[in-house]
Amino acid sequence: MKQFLFTIAGVFVGLILFFVILPIILLAGAAGSSKPVTPNNSVLVLDLRKQISDQKSSSPFASMDGGVAVVDIVNKLYLAQSDNNVKGLYIRAPEAGIAPAHAEEIRQAIIDFQNSGKFVVAHAQGFEMPTLSNYAAVSGAKEIWMQEGSDFTATGLVSETMFYGGLFEKFGIIPQFEQFYEYKNAANVYTQKDYTEAHREATTSLLSSIYNSFLADIAFDRKIEIEKLKETLDAAPLSPEQALQAKLITHIGMPEEALDFAISQAGGKGKAQAVDFADYSPSPKSGPSIAVINGEGAIITGPDQQSLFSKEQIMNSDAITAAIRDATDDNDIKAIVFRVSSPGGSAIGSEQIWAAVERAKAKKKPVVISMGAYAASGGYYVSAGANKIVAMPTTITGSIGVLGGKMAVNGALNKYTGINVSSIQIGGPYATALSGAEPFTNSQREAFHNAMARIYAQFTGKVATGRKLPLEKVQEIAKGRVWTGQQAQALGLVDKVGGLMTAIDEAKALAGIDKSKTVTLKQYPVPEDPFKALASMFGSNTQAARAAAIYGLFLGDTRLNEVLTDINAANDNKVQAKEYMRVK
Repeated sequence: MKQFLFTIAGVFVGLILFFVILPIILLAGAAGSSKPVTPNNSVLVLDLRKQISDQKSSSPFASMDGGVAVVDIVNKLYLAQSDNNVKGLYIRAPEAGIAPAHAEEIRQAIIDFQNSGKFVVAHAQGFEMPTLSNYAAVSGAKEIWMQEGSDFTATGLVSETMFYGGLFEKFGIIPQFEQFYEYKNAANVYTQKDYTEAHREATTSLLSSIYNSFLADIAFDRKIEIEKLKETLDAAPLSPEQALQAKLITHIGMPEEALDFAISQAGGKGKAQAVDFADYSPSPKSGPSIAVINGEGAIITGPDQQSLFSKEQIMNSDAITAAIRDATDDNDIKAIVFRVSSPGGSAIGSEQIWAAVERAKAKKKPVVISMGAYAASGGYYVSAGANKIVAMPTTITGSIGVLGGKMAVNGALNKYTGINVSSIQIGGPYATALSGAEPFTNSQREAFHNAMARIYAQFTGKVATGRKLPLEKVQEIAKGRVWTGQQAQALGLVDKVGGLMTAIDEAKALAGIDKSKTVTLKQYPVPEDPFKALASMFGSNTQAARAAAIYGLFLGDTRLNEVLTDINAANDNKVQAKEYMRVK
């Protein structure tokens, strides 16, 4: 009976798929098969209040999340510069803070677009977060509107850290971490009650560098002396009238008024038309091909099993390595730009990606790194061997260090819950080393320390080799410390300050392509075709469970979705589905 109910559920979802979901996708595919034409006198409408990622996900249906990607913004605005149908850009300014490097790169794309002879109008319903990044993203726009009744509180930068050391001490939880070295401070939140001297020093230096970079950009954009600008920002919150008087904005008005103003700049109602940025599909440039490898998120190993609908960005080492190898082996590709926006992750995965970059260089394919919001720890590891590294002034980079450890919780469980974790060990003394029950023994701690030390030596050695720096210098500036892109350039960890377009220019130079010559950008990994992705769901004996588990999301029945996901997992492991047919 249970198997019968499972079959009926699969048939029901299949019918939904066939009569509802599939027609929608077919219509979308048909629409996408013919490139939309941009109307004459278009004003592109870019909403930066949406979730901002560095890159677009390669998942075939991830675009349903409605977010925006910095790389996509930069590329489209670059192509729109030579599109005669596009007259200008209307921006809804971000309401929350965004990554400093993202703010800088969006700002530069706006300025370049504006310098091509187009206009830019930005509107903010207040700059109400006490951070400069949301204002810095649009400060380069000639026209900045702000809504009446809102506040201008973009005043500085704050890093706030919650430390759990005292809490764990109170409950008898023992955090044990190996940190190479004092600046590798991610574990400090578990082991400390406040900033260590090194932690405070590095964070203060980082924030100061970002703050000064923002001040310089805003002062340049708004034609205000830096000291005067700082004095004005320190007086925040400001009313719209005060912001107008200080030349931080140019108009006070509602979003609709600002859009009407933008439309009037493009020819007025009846002649000009607003076009959503997501719907704008510019013609790509033609010329020699350069690969753009997209890498965003934590670096992981294992099979590439990202959900078709997932918007989470990860750098799967197999997938990234395959993309670099494909680009390397493509005779049409003249150079590779590897866009990295990652806080790090697996050292093993990082080494795998490093090897793929080395292979590309050995096959005479120049590799240029374009760093996004951050390229720290493993994110720097995968970058260090490239021919050139380009980063934004506020890109968080470096963190050349290693961290590992565990929490020993058995004492706390015993004391407060009566639970006891016990184990039976077969094998050497290290078998239980990574168990979260008991603390390291002395020999386990020593062995773990030595393993971390080997990884650290490997990491610093790779940086010294890739950057052509003395190992002693790398060891001095490493120690797990993070730097801004501007600081990293002075230390030799970065070659040039700039964004994606700067990296493309560097790649052209290394490939012997004239700087003025246009190029074709070929994206890797190539997004999976939605039709193939759907077809793959029905290619095995778990087809009904797979379909039901995924389309349960569309149906909105979370209980059904959980049950069927379990069934799917069980089938994949050759377990009878009937054992898992239960109601939660």
